[in-house]
Amino acid sequence: MKTRTRRTPLLLLFLALFLPAALFPHSARAQDSPAADPRLEKIDASRISDGDALVRTKITQYEGDRLVETAVFDVYISGRDKSLVIARSYKSEGMKILYVGENMWAHFPETQRPIRITPVQRMLGEASNGDIARLSLSGDYRVTEDVAEEVDGLACRRILLSAVRRSAPYGKIVLYARAADLRPVKAELILISGKQAKTAYYEEYQVRNGRPSLVRMTIRDLIEPAKRTVFEYMDIKPVVLPEKYFNKNYLAYFREPEK
Repeated sequence: MKTRTRRTPLLLLFLALFLPAALFPHSARAQDSPAADPRLEKIDASRISDGDALVRTKITQYEGDRLVETAVFDVYISGRDKSLVIARSYKSEGMKILYVGENMWAHFPETQRPIRITPVQRMLGEASNGDIARLSLSGDYRVTEDVAEEVDGLACRRILLSAVRRSAPYGKIVLYARAADLRPVKAELILISGKQAKTAYYEEYQVRNGRPSLVRMTIRDLIEPAKRTVFEYMDIKPVVLPEKYFNKNYLAYFREPEK
């Protein structure tokens, strides 16, 4: 009991801010999901792969030039609304976060039962569990405004997104994407309260599997600008994932898929 009490606050600290919302759901059936907007699907395509995938993600927290903490996570993604995050290098190594529909759970190695958590709880630095586990925008948001605007001399679209699911990490997102190809440039992340908490900068892309893919993103705290959290998507590869991976009762018995 002492160990469990000590580690739960680490989860609250480690799990809290994402875009790519993103990581990374919801108990409603698939037919209840809003129809995907082609613009959001195109934006998502620059950040996540099609089909089931494993995304190895490194997250580094800084205060000014000082490195505060680094962690590595494997994120298993299946469709728009299922993901399983496993801590590989973190204070609570082996911790798992399951996101299905509008439901999210955390499981610690020393426990048998998972506990319910929310997408906005902080995990590490400016990163929330939603930022890490929720990578798709198209299932969680709808476009309510789309206008032309320049960002540092670059022709962009300013796209206002409003949450359509209660599991979405943010109430609204103001996304700036290149007009030529809708590749994200930056995003203003706005809480349900209407307060802008953070800004995400999409800093580096590489060609993977024949198309540009996001490999580095930085989230900055607006209240304490010296604080920043860097996401590095080190590897993305297709995998075949059994449905049991996304059952909360299987978390205590999880085994890696065969290579």
